[in-house]
Amino acid sequence: MKKVRLLRLWGAIVMALLLALVVKAGETVRVGIAWQPNERSYDRAILSIEQAGGEAVILPQLRPAGFEYDGLALCPNYVDESGVLYQQYADIVKRDTYHGTDADDLLAGVQAVVFLGGGDISPTLFAVPQAWHGIADDSPANATRDVSEYLTMTYCLDHDIPVLGLCRGMQMLGVVSGAPLIQDLPTYFDSFGQEYHYLHRMQRDADGNRYYTPHDVQVTDQSSLLYAISGSDIIHNVPSWHHQVVGDVTGTPLRVTGITSTDGVDIIEAIERTDKHFALGVQYHPEEAIRKDLTDQPDANRFMPLEEAVKYFTALIDHAQEGRKFINGRAYTRSDTTVYPKTAEECYNFFAVLGRAEQGSLDGAAAELSLLLNLYERRHPDAGDVSIQEVAKWATECGWFAHASRRWEKTATPEYLEVARNILGGNRVLPPNIVEHDCREDLAYIETDGVRYSPYQNDKYVSGVTVVYQAPVHEHNGRKFGFSHPVHWIFYSFPAAKSDPFGSLCDEGCGHENVNSETDIVR
Repeated sequence: MKKVRLLRLWGAIVMALLLALVVKAGETVRVGIAWQPNERSYDRAILSIEQAGGEAVILPQLRPAGFEYDGLALCPNYVDESGVLYQQYADIVKRDTYHGTDADDLLAGVQAVVFLGGGDISPTLFAVPQAWHGIADDSPANATRDVSEYLTMTYCLDHDIPVLGLCRGMQMLGVVSGAPLIQDLPTYFDSFGQEYHYLHRMQRDADGNRYYTPHDVQVTDQSSLLYAISGSDIIHNVPSWHHQVVGDVTGTPLRVTGITSTDGVDIIEAIERTDKHFALGVQYHPEEAIRKDLTDQPDANRFMPLEEAVKYFTALIDHAQEGRKFINGRAYTRSDTTVYPKTAEECYNFFAVLGRAEQGSLDGAAAELSLLLNLYERRHPDAGDVSIQEVAKWATECGWFAHASRRWEKTATPEYLEVARNILGGNRVLPPNIVEHDCREDLAYIETDGVRYSPYQNDKYVSGVTVVYQAPVHEHNGRKFGFSHPVHWIFYSFPAAKSDPFGSLCDEGCGHENVNSETDIVR
């Protein structure tokens, strides 16, 4: 036993030295921990973040505009007798999220955020609200925490700040993204006529205590963040303690990347946002495996080893490492100017594939690549002459073009390659002040020569004449779309039947002079 402990300690020392060398190359990443009332619960996350080479920062509580608090807690009139947030207030939280709060100031300087485990989430916050499960032994722990974490999670996702959700944190990622939760696993198994074997949480012992239980997780997608972290199709002996889980991701921007299967019943163990650089939720607790190992707990050998558990936190930090600077909006860049080791021909091919993937037509690709260059210039106003490799590097890392890096593996057809060469050679099809475009589902109507038409009437779009009216803020599958106040702009390009309308934000003369930058955009 002493030999095993010495080996673990030596492994931890070696890992710490390696991480120190990595961090020395750039500033230490500040990893926020989402606020919760129980300060003792921060300990494992702090230990894990520091073990991975990051700086742990306890985030302040976020409060919706106009909500009343008694100290740290929501006033009693916001919460029912079961601890669940009343529906009328949950609807406000889902509608307004962090808008109108001081989230920009409270999360300033944080490059990544961890969301921890804990009690149940108020089912009134689900995209399709549910009644509380009614099991007194497992009532929601704190609606005040629910609200703060909902606001924090939406802020992080909207600003593409890397997030890691652990257990309840994964569930909050699911809820914010529009997914329902299974509120009680034993009840869920009963509905299938299956016996629940408490694979995910031990039953209480004679003294009323519960403990973590180990089980394996099957990785279902080798292109996923989860596979990149684990390097295996099976993750062994994850520490598990939960009775709720994400139920379904259909119609959301989530994908399932890990499951367990018991008697033919699949339970989701990992989810990822497909439209973000790093938004990963796991239903288990790598931070508990780290704590058990570093504090030499007698049952540490039952769970995943330290070096495997730390990878979740190093991966989070890696995506915020190397001086990445987040910009208000959807895009961000690294502070360095190192270019990709790609040839110009490879970059042209990359952009041709990207243009087709984003819009699906030759005209659409031309508009998309024109927009990309407009955005690049907006983010790099003093860049001067740049190489195509530098623009390609930025595009791969830019939040606007999610998962663009996967396009390097594809081969473009000659006609799309010609479009890319033309646009990247300086022949844009959009004016340089266009920095936004919308899906037609987000538009209210268009107006040409004073006559209103449906945004789906392609033949009514006239470049430089048609006025495009944005729909007001609305929700679809739990996500917000639209503008926070009435907005319209002049249409410039409608690429094809299945593509998005492109327009110029109205800086002045369009009737909405208060819309003067992309920071007015909600989505």
